Amino acid sequence: MIDVAQRDAAITGLLQAQGPRVSIFLPTHRAYPDNQRDPIVFKNSIQQAEALLTERWPRRDWEGLIARLTTLQEDQAFWAHTTEGLAVLAAQGQLATFHLEEAIAEQVIVGDHFHLLPIYPLLQSTAQAYLVDISRDRFTIHQVSREGTAQVELPDVKASFPELFDDFDKQADLNVGSYSGLIGTHHGHRARAEEVQKDREKYFRYLDEAFTKLHKQTGLPMILAGTESNLAQYRGFAKGNFYLEGAITQPLDSLDHRQLSAQVRDILQPQVHKVLDSFTTRIRNARKEGKAESRLPAIHQAAGEGRVAMLLSQYQVPEGERARLDEAATQVLQQGGELYAISPDDLDLGGRYLAMLRF
Repeated sequence: MIDVAQRDAAITGLLQAQGPRVSIFLPTHRAYPDNQRDPIVFKNSIQQAEALLTERWPRRDWEGLIARLTTLQEDQAFWAHTTEGLAVLAAQGQLATFHLEEAIAEQVIVGDHFHLLPIYPLLQSTAQAYLVDISRDRFTIHQVSREGTAQVELPDVKASFPELFDDFDKQADLNVGSYSGLIGTHHGHRARAEEVQKDREKYFRYLDEAFTKLHKQTGLPMILAGTESNLAQYRGFAKGNFYLEGAITQPLDSLDHRQLSAQVRDILQPQVHKVLDSFTTRIRNARKEGKAESRLPAIHQAAGEGRVAMLLSQYQVPEGERARLDEAATQVLQQGGELYAISPDDLDLGGRYLAMLRF
């Protein structure tokens, strides 16, 4: 899943680059043996990009760009962790990759501006949540949207149970295991039942406080996952009002990717409807105020004048219109505006494009 904060930081840097821009999109695969072909397809894309660059720019303007793409193609560790799709944006001295949760058509686009739409999906950018898998003595946390999930880390949260509670029974047989989550697992084999329950209560209260802080920082709600008994106990101690009503009542490691995605989609559906309703209202109000534009030439001009606050576009863009749209999208982002790609099934723009204007 696209991490919105990391994406925006990467794009800010990329838009400062000089020279020609290369945008490569290709479908990829999560599992062996299908993913063995992905770097081969990418190599073909590099060759296609090089041919297109040769037609328009002198080699000195893009030689380093191709070298960076080739280094990525040869990175075996990178290709071992792909999803359903991949976007690669490169310019002289700059390169960024974005894993996509939905398959995308293979494309190689070379021009004066990046093709950014596929990495700005509306619902993945706005209808997000955290998903936390809670057991009796550990947790893992993911950032999720309707399109996918990505595990995250919270470096400010202490990593082990003994670090948190000095009164833990140090005489008990204790093993601490490090997990991909942030709290180590502790096993006190001689701890009394009431002590175990007391420690669990402290642990759950600590998590609730940490998640409350995270919610205040990001504004994202949280989906709980785990056994029904653990979740019931956790909700009994938790004070935060940001936990969604829907939950996954089994540990995440008992679900495959498709099963997890389906459950997340169902739980997020009310939030998705809320986001889409909000955008529908904003579009309606912009039209009433005369601040909505759907003609691409007018959108392009308004973007150049800094008047576009938000640009929405369907994913599919005619090749003859793409360069003008890509330039407008770049200008909107550089001027602090918002960019979103939408599916016609999710939101009716009344056309292929819609810009909401500042004035």
